[in-house]
Amino acid sequence: MRMPSTRRPDSSGRRASGFSLAEMLAVLAIIAIIVLVILPNFGDFAKSWRARSTADDMLAAIRGARQMAITMHQNITITFTPAPANTYSYFHPIQKKTVTIKMPAQTVITTNPTAAYAPVMNTNGSITSPSSPSPSAPTANFVRVATIINGNRTDRYTFGFSTAGQISYTVTH
Repeated sequence: MRMPSTRRPDSSGRRASGFSLAEMLAVLAIIAIIVLVILPNFGDFAKSWRARSTADDMLAAIRGARQMAITMHQNITITFTPAPANTYSYFHPIQKKTVTIKMPAQTVITTNPTAAYAPVMNTNGSITSPSSPSPSAPTANFVRVATIINGNRTDRYTFGFSTAGQISYTVTH
């Protein structure tokens, strides 16, 4: 047995179907609330993602320079210049020119000491002028990339260089 429809037929004699205006407004209100909650967090996520991407690009360039030094049998010096220049650069032996990368806006390179820091990638894979940034050696040479995400959070990527040729970075928020 079929249950009769509770909806009234419209003027053409068919039963009405679809959503009422009240139902549609309720759904739109729920969607608006969800968007208002998620949208501010998305901006911080995007800034954080760009900061991580910048640090990853820098790490890739440093590791690439080390690999070129080994492969091309030519020492390569990477110079990190803090603000206001806010760049890092190295001589590219294949392109036969100096490659300079400027940090994006909102991202700042700092070094300790505060002058330019220039580790040398040697042909045997080692690194001259190594660093060991750590709480126990806070005055050691280091390179840090910092990006302000919001008023309460700054992402910092601190790069370390060992004499054995290892290149690493630590992240603090």
